[in-house]
Amino acid sequence: MIATESSLVPARSIDTEADLRDQLEHILAAMLRIEQEEQGTLAAVDPRYRASARNLLHFIAFHRHRHPGLELALRQRGLSTLAGCDPHLLHTLHAVLSWLRPGLSCPSSPSGPDRQQGERLLQVHCDLLFGLGDGQGGSSIMVTLPAAAAHQSGLIRDLVQAGMGLARINCAHDDQGTWRALVSGVREACAVTGRQCRIAIDLAGPKLRTCGLPALEGVIDGRPQRDRLGRLIRPFRLLATGVAAAPDNLPADVVVLPVQGDGLEGLQRGDRLRGRDASGRWRELVVLDVAAEGIGMSCNQRCRFIRGLRFQQEGGRAWLEVAELPAAPGELLLRQGDELRLTATPTGEPDAVACSLPEVFACLSAGERVLFDDGRIEAVIHSVAPAELGLTITHARPRGSRLRNDKGINFPDSTLTVPALTAKDLHDLAFATQHADLLSYSFVNSPADIEALQLALQQAGREDLPVVLKIETRRAFLDLPRLLLAAMRRPAPVGVMIARGDLAIECGWENLAEIQEEILRICAAAHVPCIWATQVLEAMARTGMPTRAEITDAAMGARAEVVMLNKGPNITATVRTLREIVGRMRSGHPGGFQAQDPLLSCLSFRSNCGAVEEASLVP
Repeated sequence: MIATESSLVPARSIDTEADLRDQLEHILAAMLRIEQEEQGTLAAVDPRYRASARNLLHFIAFHRHRHPGLELALRQRGLSTLAGCDPHLLHTLHAVLSWLRPGLSCPSSPSGPDRQQGERLLQVHCDLLFGLGDGQGGSSIMVTLPAAAAHQSGLIRDLVQAGMGLARINCAHDDQGTWRALVSGVREACAVTGRQCRIAIDLAGPKLRTCGLPALEGVIDGRPQRDRLGRLIRPFRLLATGVAAAPDNLPADVVVLPVQGDGLEGLQRGDRLRGRDASGRWRELVVLDVAAEGIGMSCNQRCRFIRGLRFQQEGGRAWLEVAELPAAPGELLLRQGDELRLTATPTGEPDAVACSLPEVFACLSAGERVLFDDGRIEAVIHSVAPAELGLTITHARPRGSRLRNDKGINFPDSTLTVPALTAKDLHDLAFATQHADLLSYSFVNSPADIEALQLALQQAGREDLPVVLKIETRRAFLDLPRLLLAAMRRPAPVGVMIARGDLAIECGWENLAEIQEEILRICAAAHVPCIWATQVLEAMARTGMPTRAEITDAAMGARAEVVMLNKGPNITATVRTLREIVGRMRSGHPGGFQAQDPLLSCLSFRSNCGAVEEASLVP
């Protein structure tokens, strides 16, 4: 166990060269000492990762004992500031000390890897985990496959051809039939294109979501087009039909309105029907054409249709009655100051929403925050009961925010003890162990979670299956070194995904830049490959046009070994763009930039959050 130091760094400043030598020797001694203190930890690590685990311990000791003025003192003397040297920290520190104190002997303890060895270890781990050494290029791009790709083999082939080297299947959505079709599509695309694409399967994990809001009455909302002064440009068009399915090749701006009965018989072009819409206002529908599939109509005013509304022909016998409409998702409109109940089971009451994992209630206390829908709605707990939480909404849009089913719930101030491996995950694991090239482990928080997965993989006969740890909670971020050391106990490849969406919610958006930098540094020290994920080129994938900030973010993501894209209608073009950005950042392509030790020193987040940086790595 790593003992907590009473004094992390000498209090005096680094004014002279002798002060600098003393500070570096103080750090070097701590780095060598941690090896001796953690012999049990190192012995438990698989031999393949032992050098990397030792370097990770050196990294921890270095930042525990590092003087805040060390980097400036080194820079002023023209020496390496040790930034970007995380994969070979002990060797580089010793080299700097050798310049300050010529003739310094090598440490008696096994030294850490030098630059070449550190880079080689990371590359070997990348090749084993992601297949980046296949020489085909583009393998460092992961894409979340949409369910529609199960029936569009051409889409997967285009993605592989564009540069997708890792296809991600998310078990939080769809079913095994869809997953199996996606797997077959990837294997077929690889065979056709001759390119390699590995399959990553995500276990859903204990994702907390809203549920139980009763469905609302179905509404069809027809809106005419108006200019900025409210003048009519074009009425909205609708097709009143009694058939079950809408006709093919229907224009996108035509509203399909299911009707019942035979009241539309005998209508002709130009006939008019009047009635009150769901708001109670009088509206008039004009017949445009009559066809076998239905009656085409138009309306100059906004009209909301619900089941049972009736529109009558003026001076005639024809009529239109709206049939059953698809139910709308349930929702609550929440404003700042509103009271909300978060319940264990659905109640159907207007001030309550259920939680998909109510067992977390036992881990919560009054005064802690609750975030809904990616942080768009914020509340604070004012009462806790076994089956219900009392909440007060503290943040919402000025006109209110709508909360629907299946939206995420986060408890950033709470320590949850829910296991990362759920019953659903264990069921899905049987599929994943048969088809996955690597497994993504969601909401991992502790070494016990890793041990549970290792046991499940052992029972499935897939101890060799590579695992990517998804870091998406504050607790996982703060305990990342312990998680890596636990994962290194098995010989199979291990990686890390920076799940920036949930991390930003858990730790605060303003801290995200520091968090992702620190994760990159910790992984570099452990020679563990990293995936840069969540919202990369999201606008481009959705609309076809990236924002300037997205391009910069994608370029920064090139520091990770893999960059992940989520699905979108323009995903193939987005893969090509990302491939070009990543290629330029890594190779110094003309017009691009040569990446130069971009890992920054951003290890202050723990102190900013009030966490104890000296927590033990192992229980």
